[in-house]
Amino acid sequence: MKIAIANLFEIDPIWPLISERLQKAFEKTGGDLTSGELWQMCRSGQAFLVVAFEETELKAAMIVQFQKWDKPVLRCLAIVGFGMEQWFSAGKEFIWSMARDNGAKSFVFEGREGWKVPIPEAKRLRVTYEVDLSL
Repeated sequence: MKIAIANLFEIDPIWPLISERLQKAFEKTGGDLTSGELWQMCRSGQAFLVVAFEETELKAAMIVQFQKWDKPVLRCLAIVGFGMEQWFSAGKEFIWSMARDNGAKSFVFEGREGWKVPIPEAKRLRVTYEVDLSL
């Protein structure tokens, strides 16, 4: 398993492999970003595209960004993966090292309740609600 930050010239060839899946996830969960916005962020250097490959097969992609909350954090804006059992442990180690090496005190992400299983030490910070005003 090879996990690395995609270089600028690697983003465009990788993006078609994840774009549709990212967009479907955002539409399903009510995310506040689009695949296109994430692509722009990665292309402009405002976010990092971290990828996990097994030989030439893409296993996971994580879009992360350093942010300043009440402390420096590394925030995961989106994640898509295939065969989580193959890449999750190494991916977590890579991302958390990346965060620590660059001064982040926390790793922050949003997601469904199921993320508590692979990351049991995660603490819930907030819940997002939506009120449909078209009724």
